[in-house]
Amino acid sequence: MVRKCVFLAVLGLLMLLVAGCSSQANELSYGNILYETGVSAGESIPGTELKYVGLADGRAQVLIKGQQAAKQKGDSLSWKGSVRDDVDLELALRVLWYTEDTLRVAGTAKVTVRNPNPVKAEIPEDAPLHFANAPVVYTVKRGDYIPGTTLEYLERSEEEAKLGGVDGYPYFKTGDSVVWEGQIHDGVYLQLNVRVGVITEGTLTLAGTANLWILPQ
Repeated sequence: MVRKCVFLAVLGLLMLLVAGCSSQANELSYGNILYETGVSAGESIPGTELKYVGLADGRAQVLIKGQQAAKQKGDSLSWKGSVRDDVDLELALRVLWYTEDTLRVAGTAKVTVRNPNPVKAEIPEDAPLHFANAPVVYTVKRGDYIPGTTLEYLERSEEEAKLGGVDGYPYFKTGDSVVWEGQIHDGVYLQLNVRVGVITEGTLTLAGTANLWILPQ
């Protein structure tokens, strides 16, 4: 009972904090993703027009959509654009450090996927773009699907939620984990790991994280 109360309290806090992860019938949005990556001289962050040129006068030389910018530690590095059809990426980064060979940046990312079509599929873990632990909170109506998945909230049975599309036992209690992996759009893959929150006759609340893998065009 104590464990359940603690989980519901944490769930309530998450619902207040998570504003960047929304879902509609034709759009999925994953925001507030912590992101860190390194870029070798002469290369770009995959799918973007952020290219590290190298060092000049002690500063990192970066091409942003073809325009050169000199950056120092702590300077901003932002980008917004499409990495695939119907797939947008926003990066709000800061320069951590750099050498002649490597530029290291960190910040936050937001991924928006329009016209999703979830299907179960194997995840290409070597995809050039990978975003981990995007916070998500969902309230799913009875008869609707958990966003970005093929899992449907069917009904409440006593104190359990019954889900359709599950391989095996379909009943989940408050605090139980629900995991789904698959493709949500051409070249975009999702691993959703959430826990069951409030179960009512009409709605099911879940909270957890989403991992994304993207193959840029």
